Amino acid sequence: MATIKLSTTKSASRLINYAEKKAVVKSGHNVNVDYAKSQMRQTRSLFGKNDGIQAHHVIQSFKPNEVTPEKANQVGLELAEKLAKDHEVAVYTHADKDHIHNHIVINSVNFETGKKYQAHGIEAIEHTRSLSDEICQKHGLSIVTEKTAKVRHTLAEQELLKKGITS
Repeated sequence: MATIKLSTTKSASRLINYAEKKAVVKSGHNVNVDYAKSQMRQTRSLFGKNDGIQAHHVIQSFKPNEVTPEKANQVGLELAEKLAKDHEVAVYTHADKDHIHNHIVINSVNFETGKKYQAHGIEAIEHTRSLSDEICQKHGLSIVTEKTAKVRHTLAEQELLKKGITS
């Protein structure tokens, strides 16, 4: 049952440092994953686009005990190839929780055209989820068939709620 979360970052370097540190398997699309941080930075610098959003972050989580880290990384790489065909993408697979999950880091700048990657709002979430579901089904993995939460909160809202504060 693969679930999807999307976010952006103004520091691709910090995101890659975090994802790389706990990765048990890693791979890259249009990037050598061992040099992802510097290669993505060079691409952004080449087009003068180091400000603002530097990377998009997709977290793809799998049902506990359903997939190996290697299989999860393969599924994540396929998602990366479909989601950001003409961008540099690094896929880091973590097994540090009860569920295996991928951190997919998409460079915000296209390495050929210099155009920024656009993925915002509900449409981006639905598109990413749809592609992930398609790939998971192809590999015989389960998908989420119904939404269980009546109310969705951002991570910031969740932290406030833990402290008894509402936004």
